[in-house]
Amino acid sequence: MELERFASYVAISLPIIFIVGLTVVIHANPWFSFTDNALSDMGSLHNPNRWLFNGFLMLFAVVAMAPSVVAFKHGLSYLMPLALLFLFLVGVFPEELPYHAPLAVLFYVLALADIAIVGLKLARKNPINQVWSVLAVVVFITMLYLIRARVFKGLAIPELIGASFILAWFVYIGILLRFETLS
Repeated sequence: MELERFASYVAISLPIIFIVGLTVVIHANPWFSFTDNALSDMGSLHNPNRWLFNGFLMLFAVVAMAPSVVAFKHGLSYLMPLALLFLFLVGVFPEELPYHAPLAVLFYVLALADIAIVGLKLARKNPINQVWSVLAVVVFITMLYLIRARVFKGLAIPELIGASFILAWFVYIGILLRFETLS
């Protein structure tokens, strides 16, 4: 049960890790604009500070893999470990490379699909968990709308909407791992 406890603490701390890491990366890239850029612009081959963003993505994916794999072991995840592998690869392949965009899309699609699937599974025990499934679909549609309608010049805001929801899910999974598997 020590692994579950560790994974739960990591999952609950992921939003803080994300906010601190992104703040450091943005501080090193003062030109970055939430409305005019994609997050991956900070990892561009043309950016001398690209290593900071790309390294942060890879490190974050590795750290998030611990609760993801433990959640998988407990039936609280099916696709998230694969989604995080794709997130890691987003850091390996900067935006100018042909693999970058499909990897980023696969990260979001698989992570949101995992939340929808597990939310439905958990709804069998407690119907309120179905809200996660509904919200996963709403977040996905919102992201698509913002991108397709070109509400913003860049992709950072749709990306952050998806990331925020995924981080909230990790906190929930961390709570479930902490209190349901350890009791």
